Amino acid sequence: MRPAMACILVGLLLASVPASAGFEQVGGSNLDSIDSGPLTYWSAYGPGVAWGDYDQDGHLDVFLTARFDHLGQETAQLLGYEKLSDVPDGHDDQEAILNTSAGQSHLMRNNGDGTFSDTSIEAGVGAANVTTLGATWVDFDGDGDVDLYLSNYGRADLENPNGTGATNQMFMNNNGTFQDVTEESRLGNPGHSSGSVWADYDHDGDMDCYSMNFGMIDEHTGLARVETNILYRNDGDIDGDGVPEFADQTQEAGVFGHGTNHATDYETHISSAMTVVLTGAASASGQMSLPEGVREDPRGSGLSWAGVWFDADGDGWQDLYVASDFGVSPIYHNNGDGTFSLYTDQLDMTRIGTGMGAHAADIDLDGDLDVCQSNFGPNFLWINNGNTFSEQSEAVGINTNILVNWDCHFFDYDLDGDMDLWFGVGRINLDISNQYNSLYRNDGDVDGDGILDFTDVATEIGIAGTNKTMGVALADFDNDGDLDILMAHADGPPQLWRNTAVEDNSGHWLKVKLHGVDGGSNSHGIGCLVEVYLDDGTVLLQQAYAGDGFLGNGDPSVHFGLGDNEIEMVKVIWSTGYIQTIEDVEVNSVLEVEEQLPPCIPDYSMHILAAMGLLLISLLWPLIQRKS
Repeated sequence: MRPAMACILVGLLLASVPASAGFEQVGGSNLDSIDSGPLTYWSAYGPGVAWGDYDQDGHLDVFLTARFDHLGQETAQLLGYEKLSDVPDGHDDQEAILNTSAGQSHLMRNNGDGTFSDTSIEAGVGAANVTTLGATWVDFDGDGDVDLYLSNYGRADLENPNGTGATNQMFMNNNGTFQDVTEESRLGNPGHSSGSVWADYDHDGDMDCYSMNFGMIDEHTGLARVETNILYRNDGDIDGDGVPEFADQTQEAGVFGHGTNHATDYETHISSAMTVVLTGAASASGQMSLPEGVREDPRGSGLSWAGVWFDADGDGWQDLYVASDFGVSPIYHNNGDGTFSLYTDQLDMTRIGTGMGAHAADIDLDGDLDVCQSNFGPNFLWINNGNTFSEQSEAVGINTNILVNWDCHFFDYDLDGDMDLWFGVGRINLDISNQYNSLYRNDGDVDGDGILDFTDVATEIGIAGTNKTMGVALADFDNDGDLDILMAHADGPPQLWRNTAVEDNSGHWLKVKLHGVDGGSNSHGIGCLVEVYLDDGTVLLQQAYAGDGFLGNGDPSVHFGLGDNEIEMVKVIWSTGYIQTIEDVEVNSVLEVEEQLPPCIPDYSMHILAAMGLLLISLLWPLIQRKS
């Protein structure tokens, strides 16, 4: 048989192999009983999803953000108007539209038995009439528990945009109840915020925040206004009130998220109105784009939906990638001195897209982190080549989805030892009506051409769906070792899907929980790398996150599928640069790793200076004696 024919047959056989793991919808969880706001079928923002163990009982709880008709377009059409501007001033219908412009957020406590209870009131978070889009659990004060940062959108008014954003909120966790410390922490981004990603970008042991703003866009009128993001540096509790203060370092660091260099501390800059145009041949990954000269700008479009902190070049410092809509998504290189350099051009990442979600993982098992980006249209898979990135979505076969993709996540759903790739889908206008999620199973390099092969198994295992899926987050909510999926829908209640990979004996697994210590890395090891060395020579690499995907975050624990392999050792690369090795690690276990600080190196500088002084005196002494 000819080699080419053999490769084709092997590919066909693999494509027909059923998925080795699946998902089943969890009934009776009580998550489907909550009301996040008005049901909308094409225009909504939200809900978002964030997993975090706020009460430290060992079970991951979940915060669900609001859903709302941000422009009122869908509501206006339901009332019989062609567009929002047709509603007469002072008409009762204006109030009806206003009533759908906000929603409800909820904190749901995991009871450990497959059910959740709404604890919003007693905990002091979760509220009605809000425009909360993104939520991130993060230990912002370094006391060991997770606090909650909420990204609030506000109102979209393209004619009079100033002051229409809503202030973000920082809630400090006090043993299971929350205190609003937005003013004390100075984290109240006033823009049209979408989400936040956190990292210790300056390696001082505490968590810093990159807060993203989407700005405003109205596809009906074809107008958009872009907005700057804010980088907040954690300066610790300077005034002794128990709350760390954050400094706006956006100007100093240069990470605005688009082309402007104008930003006043703790404020955002909203651009003049721009016309959104059909891209035609300008972009194969979007139906519309910003005007020429803006969409190609390597500094970004300024419509920021998501971001990811990751070490792109392996120098030990967290770089920043910002998934931006209707243009180029910028990447910033961390210089290690508190500043960043724009590296979009240098890394060959100036491809125009409609970025909405982003995540990073080592999908090709070569020891560096690759990036996925979800788009309105074909998605991006950026493969890290060391000093450049190459976009390989077409080569690997994941660019067939031309729908409105929101969430983007790498994870090993079937525990076979390689990372699979998920995209969550939800329409955003009347022109695109189809919506179904994708889960691309990583089949490895089937034909030996050096390119990975993927098979979309979402329909086969039952999670393709037909809902308008917005926020999605992954977590091992039932503590069985595999990652489950919680989908938040704009057109219906949330759906919790339990992964059956462990029950199906698909492969071994390992969950790693990192614990930083004072004087070292941050408390949950966010941004730190974990390497798992397997007995077949494979090395798995992953990172811990606070904020990932789209509109939320998953568990900060690091999850590995191992296939049938055993573990030789685990290495943790802390933000101090110290590499900690753990041996005798069992498969199918939870590994708790407390940080080891680098060995102390004695400071001999004073001794050296004293010796040099004595040497100098001994050399000069004869001259001193002669002169005397």
